[in-house]
Amino acid sequence: MLRVGLGAVGAGLVGNAVWLAATANWTVGMALVALAGSVVLAWAVWFPRLAARRPVVVATVALAVFVLAFTAFLAVQGGRDDAVGDEDAVIVLGAAVHGRELSNTLVGRLDAALDYHQRNPSALIVVSGGQGFQEQISEASAMRAYLLDHRVADAQVVAEDRSTSTEENFANSRALLDQRLPPGYRVVFVTDEFHVYRAGRIAAAAGLDARHVASRTPWYFAPANYLREIAAVLVNGLR
Repeated sequence: MLRVGLGAVGAGLVGNAVWLAATANWTVGMALVALAGSVVLAWAVWFPRLAARRPVVVATVALAVFVLAFTAFLAVQGGRDDAVGDEDAVIVLGAAVHGRELSNTLVGRLDAALDYHQRNPSALIVVSGGQGFQEQISEASAMRAYLLDHRVADAQVVAEDRSTSTEENFANSRALLDQRLPPGYRVVFVTDEFHVYRAGRIAAAAGLDARHVASRTPWYFAPANYLREIAAVLVNGLR
């Protein structure tokens, strides 16, 4: 039964990676999901041989526990919004645009920003994101159009359309806000829950007094997004 379960999990992960690669913009997270699924499938196929090797078992279990624990940590960090509701500006971090169409992830972030806007309609909104691979327009342009379609005032939405990373999102957004707001302003950033922990650290490093509002990652993107985020946190921690 264990081998059958491992086979099902492995096949599910590989299938998820293949489906995402065929229907969404490619990310490193998809490759990591495919790799993880392949490892699980290898365990299902060669279980007796691998299980007989204690170091392999210990290493595999330790890695699995680490990934699951880190995933839970990121989910908890992103599951507790700490925005007060009277911040001076909102920074919406970009996500994939398929051609000219907003991804479900990006729509989720914008809807979370709109919910916050209902509570704090005077806050300036910065939509931040450049034009990436497989995108016909910048993420900022797509986000700005979405907010205007949802009756946010034109003058209240500022587009930052040059960023290609979270570090640039905050640095470039701060440059725009410094020109528009008096010193000591406070911001709230909007991103998915898996991204809140790292984004918060980057915002602080950029010198922003920032809180957050999290949107919820679509379940079918969770494996790719969380694995990619774990890798990103580890890489940033080694710099």
